[in-house]
Amino acid sequence: MKQKDGEPSDLDMWSEFGTAAGMAAVKLPGGSRAGLGERPDIDGLPAVQGLGDAPTIGLDEAVRHATAKVRETAAPEGYHNRVDADGDGHLDEATYRGDGKGGAEILVDLDGDGQADFIGHDTDLDNRVDFADYDKDHDGVFEKRMYDDDGNGYLDRTEWTHGS
Repeated sequence: MKQKDGEPSDLDMWSEFGTAAGMAAVKLPGGSRAGLGERPDIDGLPAVQGLGDAPTIGLDEAVRHATAKVRETAAPEGYHNRVDADGDGHLDEATYRGDGKGGAEILVDLDGDGQADFIGHDTDLDNRVDFADYDKDHDGVFEKRMYDDDGNGYLDRTEWTHGS
């Protein structure tokens, strides 16, 4: 095979445009023949080792799963609750999302680090927090859970997790 300038190409018969008959007839170093199962190294790059497992679901099903996940985590339509997560007497800026079970979660970043330090759970969408998780020391681990046992909108009971 010749390049445009008349010089032979480095790949010769091994280029994409070589013929199967030509490949089968080429003798490789060591006396072996190529084209019948052998893979000569023509580019010096490492061999491709597989591309992972084949998908177990089709693209249409994957899109349905992704869409369902977005709906599950999207805030319920029209839901807007206000909380004072840190108890300072001022309502805190919150982000709302669905909990995947028909309720809502209210997330508040109390220390401004981009991580929620308070997650209030409104399980019945009555705009009252039924229970809430707190990361009191802002380390990414929720140490405290409070419950509204009597349904009046105030968190009455506290449970601490192990190690807190």
